[in-house]
Amino acid sequence: MLGVAALGLPISGLAAGFAITEQNATGLGDAYAGATTGNGHASGQYFNPATMANLSGTQLSAGLIDIAPNIQFSNGQSSVAGIGNITNGNNGGNAGEQAWVPNLFLSHALDARTRVGFGLSVPYGLATQYQDGWVGRYHALTSQVQVINLSPSLSYRLSPTLSIGAGLDAQYAKANLSSAIDSGSLCYGAAAHGQVPGGLATCNAYGLTPGNSQVDGLARVKGHDWAFGWNIGLIYNITPDTRLGLAYRAAVDHKLKGQVTYSHIPALLASNPQLADTGASAALDLPAMASLGVSQRLDRHWTMSGDLTWTQWSRFSSLRVVKDNGQPDLVTTENWRDTMRYAVGLTFRQNERLTWRGGLALDQTPVPDARHRTARLPGSDRTWLSLGMGYRVSPQLSWDLGYTYILFRNVSINNTTEGSYQNTLTGQYRGHVNMFGAQANYRF
Repeated sequence: MLGVAALGLPISGLAAGFAITEQNATGLGDAYAGATTGNGHASGQYFNPATMANLSGTQLSAGLIDIAPNIQFSNGQSSVAGIGNITNGNNGGNAGEQAWVPNLFLSHALDARTRVGFGLSVPYGLATQYQDGWVGRYHALTSQVQVINLSPSLSYRLSPTLSIGAGLDAQYAKANLSSAIDSGSLCYGAAAHGQVPGGLATCNAYGLTPGNSQVDGLARVKGHDWAFGWNIGLIYNITPDTRLGLAYRAAVDHKLKGQVTYSHIPALLASNPQLADTGASAALDLPAMASLGVSQRLDRHWTMSGDLTWTQWSRFSSLRVVKDNGQPDLVTTENWRDTMRYAVGLTFRQNERLTWRGGLALDQTPVPDARHRTARLPGSDRTWLSLGMGYRVSPQLSWDLGYTYILFRNVSINNTTEGSYQNTLTGQYRGHVNMFGAQANYRF
């Protein structure tokens, strides 16, 4: 029951927090070091709408990125305040869920200075899934969140060296979360307050002992919402070989509305009003982001790029799930902090058809410590290693391929749920991600 308080924080994000940086296969090849200054395709507008100013005619980019995370938990223990250690269960297996992330972008030149564009992307999402009966089941079982972003945009060339752009973000967010309910600890707690006839003896007679997975209940939360934001950017050509990009994406505030449902509740606890199905809502405050990028052409073959991205994850100070039936709110204190992402990349243009890319990135986690790390989002600092290539089939058609390996820093968790019955999960997390992407670019 207490695990549903993590609404809005259910994933093992692949960028800082639970953002998905992977918006095109071109950038996947250089760790998105050149994202803010443009990648030469319509897909570059996601990171900076001003990059469309450098595109001619009508261009289309469409692709898929396969994200395969491997997240492992070990040395786990679970305990309940006032009861003690109730450790039993497995380590949950690979908590990472493989996902295919699509993207589609279109740009069109209205005249010599003006471009319009449209993008479909998934900027936040993915999921975690633990095995039934794992030791942290009262914190999380299944967690699924997806944010789909529709973004019309516009760019305008002010001068031969300066272009600006702006876009609207229309976002649909949905969440589907589940966690186990420790029926035994709830029964023991109720008995301690004289709410169970016969006290602990009755709980024991029904097998309602703390941590007994055979009598676990199940809590599930589903919610969805539409919300809107905006983004702006500029491109400045300092010299013919040096390009500066600056972009800002505004925060978006979602208020997810849906249902909290309970199942497999033992008959002895069925009358507990906190276990009654009800409507519910929760805020999902997505962060503002600002990026500064530089691209330097070294000669006719080599180009070096760098990118700094700040993300305002400090907006996640706490998370509150409000039940419509008047039962107590479910609260999770986050105390997240703002983060920085640092990326450098190198591009080698072998000839008119073939281009090679490579990149390195360091990505900070917003989670401040083990106490605020959750099983739904066991975030840690991570290192990106990226390789990619582009091949021009014809003047109209080209392909981009990218691969990135992300290594998570090993971290600890010591998280306690908040509420009347507090469960503490301790242990360690380690993990990595393999990502493959392909993208087709077509010029009409």
